[in-house]
Amino acid sequence: MLCWRAAGIATLLATFGIAPAAPILKVNVSDSGSFEVTLDGTLWLEGGEVRVGHLNSSELSRTGRREGKGTDALGGYTYKTIQWSKAGSKSTLIETSFRTYEADSSILVFEQFFPETLFLPARPWGKTMQAPATLFPSFRTSGPAKDLDCFAYHNIFPSLQHCTLGSYASSHQGGAPLVIYNATNGSAISKLPSMTVFSPLTTPKAQHMFAGDGLFGAGVKGTVRQIPAGWQQLFILSAGSGILDGMMSWGDRMLTFTGKPRADMYRDDVVGSIGFWTDNGGYYHYATGTNETYEETLPKVKAYHDSLGVPFKHWQFDSWFYPKDGKVDPGGGGGAVVNWTALPSVFPHGMAYIQSKLQVPMVMHNRQWSPTSDYVKHEPFKWHLSEKAAIPEDPEAFFRWFFTQQEGWGLSMYEQDWMCTEYDNVEALQTNISLADLWLRGMAIGAASSGRTVQYCMPYPYDVLSAAAYPAVTNARATGDYIDRDTQWAIGATSMFYWAIGILPFKDGFYSSNLPQTGGQIVGPEERPNRATLMATLSGAMVGPMDGIHLLNASRVMSTCRGDGKVLKPDRPIMPLESCFSRGVDPASCHKYSTYSDLNGLGRVFYIFMDVPGPLQLDEVMLTGHRAESFAVYDWYSSKITWLNSTSFTLSAGYEGHGYGMLSPVVGGWAFIGERAKLVPAASLRFKHFTNKHGLTVQVAGVTNEQLEVCAAEMQSGLLVCKQVSFQVSGTTEIEFSSTTVAFI
Repeated sequence: MLCWRAAGIATLLATFGIAPAAPILKVNVSDSGSFEVTLDGTLWLEGGEVRVGHLNSSELSRTGRREGKGTDALGGYTYKTIQWSKAGSKSTLIETSFRTYEADSSILVFEQFFPETLFLPARPWGKTMQAPATLFPSFRTSGPAKDLDCFAYHNIFPSLQHCTLGSYASSHQGGAPLVIYNATNGSAISKLPSMTVFSPLTTPKAQHMFAGDGLFGAGVKGTVRQIPAGWQQLFILSAGSGILDGMMSWGDRMLTFTGKPRADMYRDDVVGSIGFWTDNGGYYHYATGTNETYEETLPKVKAYHDSLGVPFKHWQFDSWFYPKDGKVDPGGGGGAVVNWTALPSVFPHGMAYIQSKLQVPMVMHNRQWSPTSDYVKHEPFKWHLSEKAAIPEDPEAFFRWFFTQQEGWGLSMYEQDWMCTEYDNVEALQTNISLADLWLRGMAIGAASSGRTVQYCMPYPYDVLSAAAYPAVTNARATGDYIDRDTQWAIGATSMFYWAIGILPFKDGFYSSNLPQTGGQIVGPEERPNRATLMATLSGAMVGPMDGIHLLNASRVMSTCRGDGKVLKPDRPIMPLESCFSRGVDPASCHKYSTYSDLNGLGRVFYIFMDVPGPLQLDEVMLTGHRAESFAVYDWYSSKITWLNSTSFTLSAGYEGHGYGMLSPVVGGWAFIGERAKLVPAASLRFKHFTNKHGLTVQVAGVTNEQLEVCAAEMQSGLLVCKQVSFQVSGTTEIEFSSTTVAFI
C-alpha cells in the first residue's frame, strides 16, 4: 500500500528511501562586518555594503560589536551584532545583527535596529522607484551568486518574474519574496535544486527590496522621513531542497513567527462553496441587462439559479452598489468611496432589504477612501488627506467602528480592492514608516472583531506578505480581472506564493458558458469555460460564476461541488511542477501544474494540468522510486485509463485544447477513480476512508438527495467498474469494489 500523509517532497523522498538532510545555512561574520553565507558547506552568497541614508560602508565606522543569545517565535538563537556610526562620530546610527537558530539550521534572520531617532531627507513619494533609506543585509551579485537563477513577485495581483541574480530588479512595492536557486538539468527527484528564499519577516510595507551597484538586498523604504528610536526591521533567508518544498518551508517559518494558521478551505460558506459574483468582466458589473434596478433584477437571477438547482451559497457585490466621488470608467476604475452604503438608484430600499431577498452570506467590494467622504467628517476619527485618497490616522479604531455599521447586510467577507491605489495616492502611507502596516493590521483586526474575513484585491507583493500575520485575511486575488480572461487564468505560480504564507489564491469570477452574454457588461463569449472553471476549483478558494440570467451552464458549475454547493477541492492549491524550474525553463510561462488529494488508507491521488498536452515524466510529479505499474493514469477528457509501464505518460488534448488527468495509486488490485463527473474526482471531502481486505472498500460522504457515480479500475482485467450511490439524508455509506461489473466508458 502507498500511503502519503504529509504534503512535502521531503516526505515523498523518505517514502522512497531517500532521506535528505535539512539544508544547513551558516553565516561567517568578520570583525570588519563583512560576511559570507554558506549552504551545505558551499559558499552561496557574499555579503555586500551597509548603507544608512547617503552613507555607505566606506563612510561608516564600526564602533562596537557584541554576541549573545535570545529567543523569538522561531526559537532560541545566537546573535552577532555590529554597531555602525558616521565616521568621526560616536553616536550609533544603526545596529546590524545576524541570528542563527539552535533548532533550525536552515534559516538566518537579519536585523536592522535603530537606537536613536534617525531623520532622513525628504524624497519624492508616489509610484516612484528609489533606493531604500537603509541597506542591510545586502549581497553581491558577483562571485558564486552570478550563475544562480532566481524569481520574484511583482506588480498588482503579484506575478512571478524569472531572473538571474545579475538581472534581478526590484520594483515599486515588489521584488519579494526573492527565490534564489541552483537550477538543475532535468527534473529527477534526486536532483532537486538547492534554493533560498529572501523576504521581510516583519513590517513588509515599511521596507523595500533593492538591486543595483552589483548588490541586492533590502532596507527601510526610501520615502520614509524619519525612523523612530527603537525601530526594528527583520529579514529572513530560508533554505530548502526543491522549489515547492523550499517555498512551503519558508512559509511555515513565516507563519510560525506570526502565529497564523493556514486558511481553512472550508471555514464558511464563502471560502468553502460556490457563489455568484458580479466583478469586472461579469454580466452584472455596472449592468443589469434591462432597464430595471439591481433591486428588481437580482431576485429574478436568484430565482433562475434555484430553478436550475444550482445552490449558490454566497453572493458578491462589486463597486457598482455605493457612491463614489468621480466617474467610473468601463473597467470599473475611477472614483473613491464617499459612503459605503447603497446608492438609491441601485437598491432603493437599502442593503438590508436586498439581503432579505437573497438570504445568503455576502462578499462586498470596497475601494480607496475619498478625501471628501462622509467618514472624513465623522468624529472622532482624524484622517491623513491627499488629493485623491485618504487614510484614518488610527486604522484599528476606525475599522473596529466601521464594521459595526453593516447591520442586516449579511456581510461575511470584506473585499478590499484598489489597495495599490490607496497606497500610491496617500502621502502618509509612504512617508510614515509604520502607517501602511498599521492600515492593513487595523483592517484585519476590525474585520475579525465583527466575525468577518478579508479578501485582498489589487494587492502589491508587500500587501500579500503582510497577510502572513492576519488570520482574518483568508484569501487574495491571484489574477487580474476576468475582463482580461485570455491571460488571467494561469494561477499556479502565484498560488505557490500565496499558499506558502497561509492564504488562498482566488481566481476571479468567470463565465461558465461559451454563449454570448448579450446585455451584460461584457458579451464575451468565453471560449474556454472549462479551463476557467477548472482553475477556480483547483485554486482551493471560492468558485464564482458570473453569467447572466438564462446563460449559466448548470452542469459545468455543478462539476465543481457537492449537491449542497460545497466545493470539492484538492488538499492544496494548484502549483507548477518542479520541472518548471529546470535550467533553461522560464517558470513564468510554464503551465504544467499539479495538486493532490490525500485519501485516508489509500494514499495520494495527483491531479495534473497541462496547457500544452504532451509527454510527462513521472518524476516531474514526484513518483520516482515506485514501480510504474503501481499507478494508473485517468485522462479526464477522454476517460481513458492507462496502466503505467514506463517512466512517462501522456495526457491528451481535451475539447478546449488543454490536458487534465489524475494519477491514482493501485491498492488491492484497484485504482480508485472516484466521481468522473467532478473536476476533482477523488476529493477528500467526499471520500473519507479506504480499506483493502477484499478488493477496495470506500467510505463515501454525501448530502441529502444526492446521487453519485463512484468508479474504480481493476488492474487485472483493465476494466472500469462504477457504482451508483444515493443519499436520502446527509451521511456516509460504504461501497466495495471486488467484482468486475463493468460500466462501459
